[in-house]
Amino acid sequence: MPLLGMWTAADREARRESRRVLVFSPHPDDEVIACGGTIARLAAEGARVGVVFATDGAQSHAAVLGIHTDPSPAELRVIRREEARQAAKAMGIGKEATRFLDYPDTRLAEHIPAFRRDVLEILRTNRDVAEVYLPHEVRELNADHRLTGETVVSCLAELGLEPRIFRYVVWDERTEEEFGFVNRNPADGPGDGAERLVSFDITPYVTHKHAAFREHRTQVELYAPGQTRAVVPPPFQERVFAARAEEFWVTADQEGRS
Repeated sequence: MPLLGMWTAADREARRESRRVLVFSPHPDDEVIACGGTIARLAAEGARVGVVFATDGAQSHAAVLGIHTDPSPAELRVIRREEARQAAKAMGIGKEATRFLDYPDTRLAEHIPAFRRDVLEILRTNRDVAEVYLPHEVRELNADHRLTGETVVSCLAELGLEPRIFRYVVWDERTEEEFGFVNRNPADGPGDGAERLVSFDITPYVTHKHAAFREHRTQVELYAPGQTRAVVPPPFQERVFAARAEEFWVTADQEGRS
């Protein structure tokens, strides 16, 4: 540890590389869709990245495709957990960096008190967190997404933690239309503070993101017998594979934070 006032450029670089980063994902695959390239970059820089999954993703086939067996929700719960672990490995963070809270897919709203306790526990054990990536608590339309973001932001405030927060949006009106699935829980208001959209170039890490996305086979392939379309529709998949940047909303009060 350097003496007070004696940080060198090498010290600052080491601190940056070892910083703690948390990514909150409503379902397995959202972490890749929204942040896959960024996670791979952070891992390559030496950051300590952890991914927290709010729900089990078990209703993907039932909710979107009307398929309730082969795979069943119980089977999907297990399969999607392993897919997420393999995706983490593809992004360079390792299976041990994942944590699964396993709240019921599409029904996070029914479990907010317990979810909040879990988030508080995670944040208390990661008080040194420097960056948090989460779904936008207002702009996201999907209930599981919006409530994940809203809960994490509220818990950060309760604990007095002030990491840089990067808010992403996966479920907008176009996504709803393409998936043919709506599960909304609107925010009470427009949110606080001015914000702007920032874009991170992920070109050097697209192969990692693509490999991670493909690990979510239940979502991107014709996985079930008789399945005629993937859970994630082709136009949506095409955008994920074509993207060379990832976008996040940041608030004005975070400008200049390191």
